[in-house]
Amino acid sequence: MARLDGARTRAFNRLPRARDRAWQSMRILRLFTLPDLAATAEMGVDNARKYITGLRRSGYLTIARAKQEGRKNGHEVYRLVRDTGPRAPRLQSDGRTYDPNQHQIYHGGLQQ
Repeated sequence: MARLDGARTRAFNRLPRARDRAWQSMRILRLFTLPDLAATAEMGVDNARKYITGLRRSGYLTIARAKQEGRKNGHEVYRLVRDTGPRAPRLQSDGRTYDPNQHQIYHGGLQQ
């Protein structure tokens, strides 16, 4: 059967992954902490930490407020500085980040 114009492809029919949800949360919140992101994206803290670290190395995030030792809720506050679109950047194991919105690769993603 031929595909109809405008029909959805399989990639658009899948459920959002944890990092897709995290990216959407970052775009909405703009300023967030690690626990905020893990809670709003319904993902594990370790996965959120790895994604934040990779996006910081690639220049998508900066630290808006440093960690405040000894204070309740003294977590680092991150700021989204490069919002390229609705599709989440993909961290690659070779230390690069692929941005599907701009079809570009940035250096500094995951480090081994």
